[in-house]
Amino acid sequence: MSVKSADRALAILELFARERRPLSAHCVQLALALPASSTIGLMKTLMRAGHLRFDRRTKLYVPTLRVVLLGDWIRATPLGSDRLRRALDRVVERTGESAFLSTPNDVAMQVTHIVLGPQPITLSVSPGATVPMLASAVGQAFLATRPERELAALLRRIRRESPGALPVDVAALRERLALVRRRGWAAAYEVLPGVGAVATALPAAPDEAVSVICVGGPSARIAEREAELARMLRECARGARGSRRASPAVSDRAAAA
Repeated sequence: MSVKSADRALAILELFARERRPLSAHCVQLALALPASSTIGLMKTLMRAGHLRFDRRTKLYVPTLRVVLLGDWIRATPLGSDRLRRALDRVVERTGESAFLSTPNDVAMQVTHIVLGPQPITLSVSPGATVPMLASAVGQAFLATRPERELAALLRRIRRESPGALPVDVAALRERLALVRRRGWAAAYEVLPGVGAVATALPAAPDEAVSVICVGGPSARIAEREAELARMLRECARGARGSRRASPAVSDRAAAA
């Protein structure tokens, strides 16, 4: 269950991130379809907290340095590094498809970064969007890196969190994950209608969270190029961490491919 005011406050900050310019309260209200009174109240709250600055001359709001510094420490971590963002750019340049980075969030996979491809018809998802862990390419690429004990615990949690979902064929899932480990990549189709995706887990040290890099687009286009996309994706993923030592799961997978 979400808290409406928290959701709206975060949506305001994300709007500034997308627009990359100062905004009036009216612009924010229209863009997010919020009530005028709620918009003004939330923006004043963010201003009092030091997250927004208001220019009385222009009647515009702009995020402050405090917003930048909130996540500054993440830049020193692998997930926040410029190297990963450059890797996404390389994937788009080489494949011509949209590329995105995702990480596990409880029992789903959540998009953290996306770079849109140049194709007239391309996959567009918003940062923060989630996809199911079991069915998606990014989820299977992540699960293939997990040791057996952790995988069993995740499956129990998924069953507990999704009581109305279809039962999981554990044997079939383990076969799919074994294939992902051998090939070094996962593919899935129609998790989102008409969409196909190819994904691979990035090398990670034992104490790091695993992130997954993925390309996606119309199912027919992705299926036709699946092996080619997977090869380019893995090459870009290997370059994303430079000389960083891979986790055992990823090393074993690469050796078997």
